[in-house]
Amino acid sequence: MPLLAEIGPTVTTLQSARAAGVSEPTIFRVFADKTEVLAAYLEEATKQEHTAMELEAIELEAGLEQRVMDLIEVIRLQGERTGAVVNAIQMAAPAKPRDRLALSDEDIRQLNEQRTHSYTIIRSAVCRVPAPDEPRLRKPVSDIAVMILAVDMPLGRSGGRDAGQASITTEQLADLILHGIVN
Repeated sequence: MPLLAEIGPTVTTLQSARAAGVSEPTIFRVFADKTEVLAAYLEEATKQEHTAMELEAIELEAGLEQRVMDLIEVIRLQGERTGAVVNAIQMAAPAKPRDRLALSDEDIRQLNEQRTHSYTIIRSAVCRVPAPDEPRLRKPVSDIAVMILAVDMPLGRSGGRDAGQASITTEQLADLILHGIVN
């Protein structure tokens, strides 16, 4: 996955195979073509279990401000990694417009179920970060998690490939979350 994000849509199946430590013919025993390889990259990039593990590694003994900054950074970096993979895939194989009506009710149900499952995994991991300070917080931890995700997730995905720095720093976002906008 880092290879696709780094090189972009010109990544070859040979490069992918080498990065995975296998031969190129092995890639084509598993995948029919490069499009399937790219789909596998996307599936891996969007697995929320990786982000949940990174969130669970945040030291709960650190101060609340540091934990919130670490949380923001984990979510932002996941968004940037996912965004880089999505951008590379779109440049390699532009998506055909998806007609929502072409999806069956079962397809829509499964997509919604997958999204809900992924969000639940992340929200639970985010809840853990401010939990030690819950008695002094103005809002329940579950509400705080939802607010942090609502603000932070889109920031990690802003801009395209090589877009440069985010428009708001981790420290600025942590300050906003912790102290609000009122003097």
